[in-house]
Amino acid sequence: MSIRLMTMVFDRYPEGGSEMLLALALADHAHDDGSKIWPSVGELARKTRQSTRTVQRQLQKMVALGWLERVSAATGRRGSTNEYRVAPSWVAGQDIAPRGDKVTPHEGGEVIHTGDRLTPLEGGVRGDTGDARGDTAMSRGGDTAMSPESSGTVINHTPLPPGGGATGFDDLWSIYPNHANRLKAERRYLRIAPTAELQQTMRSAIEAQRLSRRWTKDDGEFVPEFATWLRNARWLDEVCTPVVSSRPWHETRGGIDARAIELGLAPWDEVAFSVGRGPNFITFTRAVMRAAAAAGEVVCA
Repeated sequence: MSIRLMTMVFDRYPEGGSEMLLALALADHAHDDGSKIWPSVGELARKTRQSTRTVQRQLQKMVALGWLERVSAATGRRGSTNEYRVAPSWVAGQDIAPRGDKVTPHEGGEVIHTGDRLTPLEGGVRGDTGDARGDTAMSRGGDTAMSPESSGTVINHTPLPPGGGATGFDDLWSIYPNHANRLKAERRYLRIAPTAELQQTMRSAIEAQRLSRRWTKDDGEFVPEFATWLRNARWLDEVCTPVVSSRPWHETRGGIDARAIELGLAPWDEVAFSVGRGPNFITFTRAVMRAAAAAGEVVCA
């Protein structure tokens, strides 16, 4: 996640609305230099609350505009996705050309429309849906690879269902302290396909383990990635008694989250904050302190 790049999108991205929301989602997966962007179309659709076809169309527009560049194409294997980067010139501070309504001609009668709708090149555009190695559509069984606007057969090759992540994954991810490698964790979760009962067992284990000595040491430095936790079936670990810190609860994140749970509040949702849909940790801490005061506890900040 690149907060620096997300700030640049807020300040300088030339479009608004759902397209800007997609640009923010891409920045959420990028390094500070705009590189290493490879979420699936399904993941981007889930984050932006849009259909996969809308996301595919917007990705093509971003590439045509010059803001987004495709580094490598998907191999067609399950779980494989295109890799993108934000144009280095834009990251360096240059503005991209404003979007107009004119059609730019090319030799051989090919045209690229830079307005709201794209006219594909006659020879086929190497995009998310027109390329045989793209994310979600490829020629198979006589079907012709179609543009996102087409009604042709579209075969999904993303690692997640088109409507978003695996059932129950987001709830567990939101309470897990280590948010590294989300896609890897989702793929592992899909292979396990836990029942509702097992999901509840996992939730109880996470809530207990996040207060353990090992997970609270050095601000959570030793918390394993969620994919590793799932692979090793760590929900079966014996739960240790939570550490009683000599420091006041409101001086550590673990203490604040634990106190929030005791007061009937949800712990801080770092994922929601990272995409602009939740409070920052300071605001969350103040809310917990107000709830503790309302419960009759005197909190010395």
